[in-house]
Amino acid sequence: MKFSRREFLVDSLAAAAAGAVGGCATRGHAVGCTYPGWKPGEMDIHFIHTGTSENTFFIFPDGTTMLLDCGHVKKRKPGYAEALPPMPSGERRAGEWVRRYIERLIPQREIDYLMVSHWHSDHFAGIPDVAGSFRFLNYYDHQYPNVGKYRRDVDDADFDVFQKWLEPAVKAGMKREPFKVGAKDQIRLQHDPTGYYRRVFEIRNIAANGVMWDGKKNLVDVAGEHVKQTGQKHINENPLSSAIRIRYGDFTYFTGGDLEGDFVGADGKKFSYEERVGEVVGPVCVCKTNHHAFFPSMRDAFVKSVRPQLFLSSAWSPNQQNVVSLSRMMSRENYEGERFVAYGAIPDFRMRQFEKLGFTRYLTPPGHAVVKVVPGGFAFRLYTLSAEDESMRIVGVADFTC
Repeated sequence: MKFSRREFLVDSLAAAAAGAVGGCATRGHAVGCTYPGWKPGEMDIHFIHTGTSENTFFIFPDGTTMLLDCGHVKKRKPGYAEALPPMPSGERRAGEWVRRYIERLIPQREIDYLMVSHWHSDHFAGIPDVAGSFRFLNYYDHQYPNVGKYRRDVDDADFDVFQKWLEPAVKAGMKREPFKVGAKDQIRLQHDPTGYYRRVFEIRNIAANGVMWDGKKNLVDVAGEHVKQTGQKHINENPLSSAIRIRYGDFTYFTGGDLEGDFVGADGKKFSYEERVGEVVGPVCVCKTNHHAFFPSMRDAFVKSVRPQLFLSSAWSPNQQNVVSLSRMMSRENYEGERFVAYGAIPDFRMRQFEKLGFTRYLTPPGHAVVKVVPGGFAFRLYTLSAEDESMRIVGVADFTC
């Protein structure tokens, strides 16, 4: 990493002062300035904070775009909304806020790829709202064409609304095909005719619906073997999540929905599915936390395998920000080196708890987390943008090398 946490904060304050006297014209990356946008050759990962959903929007080096999950939680337990309120407000559904956010990023009204990691409402229920402004060209979910093979604990009302949007969208021309576990060219650059970026860019499909790539040439039907060994035909949606690893030059990124849980293997023994996936993924620069970093996920073995410099973690429940997971992510016994966590927002009582344990120095400012990878992928910058309004105002900046 280029700066220590202390040096970064001092630099940010100096940049903010420069911006206050007109420095944004020349120092557009400074705190207090407006997010500078995407340029060809860069890769942007927008981890959009709404307080009620998980949403990630990608702009790849050639301008190819992808929305991975966009959800909405209708009902939360008492105290959740007070601890983590909807952002910027509860006046709109999460998907509407995400739609408006993307409208500020790209001029076109087409998005090249749409992916749904799994059938939990906080990951998919907001997509029809985004479709109010955008047409999706290609679509993948974790189960097609075997939708519902292990289906359990799905909100039927949200699922039905989504299906009523999905079928007409396919008839109108959106391409839908199975997510091919193990493939590294299914999700590819669409606006790179010379192949200039393609030589240093790939998206590897790691897992979906309980099937995972072994890191070589084979696929392992983990869920199928579990059913065979246990006789249990229903599996929670979380471990069925689709997972991908993105490479751009030296930069690597992992996202796996709500991946977690234990399965029983062919030898009749229980094992951590998350751990197996982590072994295949290997070290990455940035990792989206599995299952919002809720404590059954982000186990030590997974953290040891991926050992990122930056964790991105969405939360709509204060239980998703806990000492157990944060301790694992910060543990120097798991791996050495600086690392930070971008939570989006943290309730005051959690912040006090983290401060007592000395964890606050690892936390980025609250807001939307935007990872901007430089052309060629040898370094990246983290912008934190205000989630309190739609200004795209920068409230934090940090530089990393891959």
